[in-house]
Amino acid sequence: MASNINLLVITCALFASVTYGAVLKNQTTADHHHVSSKGICHLEVPTIDLIHEDERTGKIPAGNGSRAGYSKIQICCSGYQLLNHSAFFCVPVCDNGCENGNCTAPNVCECKKGYIKDPSGQCVPTCPIGCLNGVCSVSKVCSCNTGYTLDPTGEMCLPICKGGCGIGGECVAPETCKCKPGFEKSVRGICEYHCDGGCEGGDCVGPNKCVCRPGFERKDGACRAMCVGGCRNGDCVGPNKCECKFGWKLDKSGTECQAHCDQPCLNGICSAPNQCTCKTGYAKDPQKSNRCLAHCKDGCPNGVCSAPNFCLCNPGYTKQSKGSNVCIKRERRYAIRYDLIPEQIE
Repeated sequence: MASNINLLVITCALFASVTYGAVLKNQTTADHHHVSSKGICHLEVPTIDLIHEDERTGKIPAGNGSRAGYSKIQICCSGYQLLNHSAFFCVPVCDNGCENGNCTAPNVCECKKGYIKDPSGQCVPTCPIGCLNGVCSVSKVCSCNTGYTLDPTGEMCLPICKGGCGIGGECVAPETCKCKPGFEKSVRGICEYHCDGGCEGGDCVGPNKCVCRPGFERKDGACRAMCVGGCRNGDCVGPNKCECKFGWKLDKSGTECQAHCDQPCLNGICSAPNQCTCKTGYAKDPQKSNRCLAHCKDGCPNGVCSAPNFCLCNPGYTKQSKGSNVCIKRERRYAIRYDLIPEQIE
């Protein structure tokens, strides 16, 4: 039975490198997964998965795994792939290729003799074979093209960006910067951190990381100016800086915008630009919008409403009673002339 399982494992090894490759990439070191040699890993899988569907009718072999019903198979480890035309030989993979070099480990490219890595990680020729962005002189020295300069090794020429490219940029050609993801070119042409929507009132200190300056606070995804004393009826446009809209005027405290009316409000207050609101007990004068007239609920027959619910009687009229707003006609009284009354003769 053991020999059958071993044969089964060998037969299915190539199949498993494809079927279970994705499983291994997501698997960490465990009791049923270990590396036996460079690039080759052992993985335990259900034994039934290694048997063709047509042959699963009989008794399933016990398997040679550490658990019942499981068998060990060989697969290429993560970062390796099966070498073409080989029985089972795993070689490392360099995702970006390894031209003019040898891929000695996953994503590790070692350049061949006469080649050196450029800033992008590619193997480029050096003198006397060649000179990146330059030419090899008769003395086998790299002579740079215009706009390029020798790198510290003296084996290749790199582009010159006089002002630099900033923390997030790379000089890819003379005076040409290429920004990394999360960065953007500033007005100075260098690569600085990028924050979607900008970072007004703050500083973009990392990709999409905005830190507000003093006097600003983070609100609704942006840095908003703070006015400690408030900014009633206005807009806080800067730290403790209140700005009024048209028709409003900032008061002496600098914290409130007060409405302005071209004409003063009589018996009212200016509540909005050129808009008067009457005080309690007063009503708008239909003839003049800036004047409020006293209101007497029951009117003032034979009189004038001179204050809220207070009537002033017309000449010849008097109040019907104390506290009353009813004006009645005054009764005429005659003065007695005692000098016209005859004296009594005794």
